Amino acid sequence: MKKLHTLLAAAAGVAAIAGGVGSMHNVYADIANISDLFADEDRTGIEIKKTGVGMMLTESEINKKVPTVLLTVDNITSEEEETSLFRDEAPEGVIAGIEAERLVMANVMEAVNIREEPSEEAVIVGKLYKECGGEILERSNGWTKLKTGAVTGYVRDDYLLFGEEAFELAGTVVSMTGTSLTSCLRVRTEPSGDATVLGLLAEGDKIEVIERNGDWLKAEYSDGTECYVAAEYVSVESELPYGESMEAIRKREKVQRKEQEYAVREGSKAGAGSGSSSGGFSPGASPDPSSVDNVRLLAALIQCEGGYEPYEGQVAIGNVVMNRLMTGRYGSSIYSVIYAKSQFGPAGSGMVAQVYQNGPKASCISAASDAIGGVSYVGNATSFRSVRSGHAGIVVGNHVFW
Repeated sequence: MKKLHTLLAAAAGVAAIAGGVGSMHNVYADIANISDLFADEDRTGIEIKKTGVGMMLTESEINKKVPTVLLTVDNITSEEEETSLFRDEAPEGVIAGIEAERLVMANVMEAVNIREEPSEEAVIVGKLYKECGGEILERSNGWTKLKTGAVTGYVRDDYLLFGEEAFELAGTVVSMTGTSLTSCLRVRTEPSGDATVLGLLAEGDKIEVIERNGDWLKAEYSDGTECYVAAEYVSVESELPYGESMEAIRKREKVQRKEQEYAVREGSKAGAGSGSSSGGFSPGASPDPSSVDNVRLLAALIQCEGGYEPYEGQVAIGNVVMNRLMTGRYGSSIYSVIYAKSQFGPAGSGMVAQVYQNGPKASCISAASDAIGGVSYVGNATSFRSVRSGHAGIVVGNHVFW
């Protein structure tokens, strides 16, 4: 807020010109009138300070005490108003690497547009979804410039939460991922060194953390079971759901359309052949694990999970299966990893079996062969999600791997 400072000084020479001490008394009276005029400081935004003012002075004292009035005037216009980033009181703390005072959350039922400039007419560069958050970069004239995931742009303040409200909401949607810092981290049923061991995490393996319980972290194991790991051997990072760029949205929607078209075509094929013999293999039934073709089975899963992903993305999905196989926690074969309980939706729904029966497309078979042969684009990642989730990790195509 800009302030215009006006300094009025009555010098001793003024008294001589005005006619001596009597005239100086008039000056003091005028100063008193000015003070009364601007007494309502809250209303006018003007502050008056008097220094060295005495109402009864001798002529010799005039040269020692010079009456001075300091006027501080608020000069505000809408164009010049500066908005504080932190005008909404926020608690101290950090969520997902964002300081509480810089945290912003969406306040919408579905999504709000992120624009290139602070204007309703500006180009839309992304979407900020319900319960998604970001970091405040600027706030001005009812708009907030923010960074959410890979998107930077402006959103109207009307559709955002700040301060305490943002902090509270973020606390309910933030996810915490733990990374093992040791080569053999025991996953236990209870927060005790004597509790049953459910499995082991290798160095770099990740696990979803629910909360801290003293020296232990309560977490969610790969099969959804609640478990505990020693906190001293795990680094924990918190993550917020983020917005999505328009480019990412267009790519995701294109993939979804193709997947839907493929599902319709495959459904039609299955329906057309339902009246004939299938050689002992019914659509939707799992392949026989004793005689399954591993490359074909892995290719079927890759096609269901990312058939229209770039080739590297298809190999990356195969890498996840092979990495899980190496951990030994999901099974001892490619078949058992793919059909592990509640792990891959297309396997449980019967879609993998259908693709296996009909034959996966060539790119997926090649990707499966590469993954089994050791080609990898995602290191030791054992999980993946849509990039829209905002999860941290290695992004390949429309998926993020960790």
